[in-house]
Amino acid sequence: MKKVFLMFLGLLPFVGMAQKADEVKVKLSGLVTGEAIYDSRVSVTAREGDVLLYPKNEDLDIYGDDLNDRSELYMTTIHSRINIGVSGFEAFGAKGTACVQGDFASTANDYTGLFRLRHAYVKLDWGKDELLLGKYWHPMFVTSCYPDVLAWNAGIPFNVLARAPQIKYTRDLGDKGYVFIAALSEMDAKSTGPNGASVEYVQQAGIPEFSGQIKYDFAKGFTLGATAGYKFLKPLTENSLGAKTDELLSCYQMNAWMTLKSDKVVWNLQTIYGQNMYNFVMLGGYGVKNVKGNGDYEYTNIKTSSIWSDVHTTTGNIHYGLFAGYTKNLGADDDLATDTDGDFVGLYSRGGDIDYVYQFGPRIEIYSGKCMVGAQVLYTAAAYGDTKVDGTVANSEEFSSTRSSIYLRYSF
Repeated sequence: MKKVFLMFLGLLPFVGMAQKADEVKVKLSGLVTGEAIYDSRVSVTAREGDVLLYPKNEDLDIYGDDLNDRSELYMTTIHSRINIGVSGFEAFGAKGTACVQGDFASTANDYTGLFRLRHAYVKLDWGKDELLLGKYWHPMFVTSCYPDVLAWNAGIPFNVLARAPQIKYTRDLGDKGYVFIAALSEMDAKSTGPNGASVEYVQQAGIPEFSGQIKYDFAKGFTLGATAGYKFLKPLTENSLGAKTDELLSCYQMNAWMTLKSDKVVWNLQTIYGQNMYNFVMLGGYGVKNVKGNGDYEYTNIKTSSIWSDVHTTTGNIHYGLFAGYTKNLGADDDLATDTDGDFVGLYSRGGDIDYVYQFGPRIEIYSGKCMVGAQVLYTAAAYGDTKVDGTVANSEEFSSTRSSIYLRYSF
């Protein structure tokens, strides 16, 4: 791997020489980051504890003491990033751009610190029309309206966090906004099922996910937008009796957002509602609702809703921000199937025993040239309880945690 990387660096000057004739520009940019994090309670996290979801449930030892009632400390640099941007070429009568971007957060906890492909796409722009092919932000992640928190979790589990391979067509509405449609699959942000989180369920369905979005600027500094999508999963190809099965699960998701901007302050507000939101790193998923006589499973979705608000200043060398979010488990569309012992036949969900989660906290960012030093405090509470047959959670009890963190970032 090292030899390949060195060979790539050695070829870069020759690539640049060959591209000058076509006026193609290649730009290298990125970030170098470092962070230190202190949690007052053990939490559900990812990537060496860096990506926070919510506090863990109570776990009692033989004396009745809660094993998760303790603090933890993390330090990491895995979100340092490299970006290669290409511009200045033409294809099919359109102006072209391309991007390859990666960091060291990897795609799973076992591989943290290894290089990960974040984005890799080509854009063709005909002026009013644009075509994107490659891996980019999922349409449910709104690039103009997301929590601008210092934490690298982008506001999950209240906001979505997902990138996906896609083909996206965008129609420019001039100075009023845009509308686009997209066909997608899954890559890093995977759905879950009988074999755990995997892209196999989407691949086995043989149908792409479809999504559309509109953004409209009603006045200077006032924007509204909405997204809607529909996806298909085939959790199994062989049923419980060993026979071929073609049972599919279909799910929808949607959001609506508002952005208000002044010369000094930006306020983003968004609400999300959907079925089977697991692949967006939110609460929810799906379960088995019925076992047919032939051994086939029928499935039902777990519904989730959320709302979040983020406000921050934009002028001067010191910026201030405040984030708040709330998400709720709304239960299943149909009752979940149980076996003779009363256990669920199959429940594939994140936070299936969580009724709701909320979070709020301030942040400060101090800028000096291309360097930023920041600090953030986030209070998060999750209500754990008993999962009922309808997928909702009863008899819940809150467990909370405070995360205090400091960040250093240099952009180049």
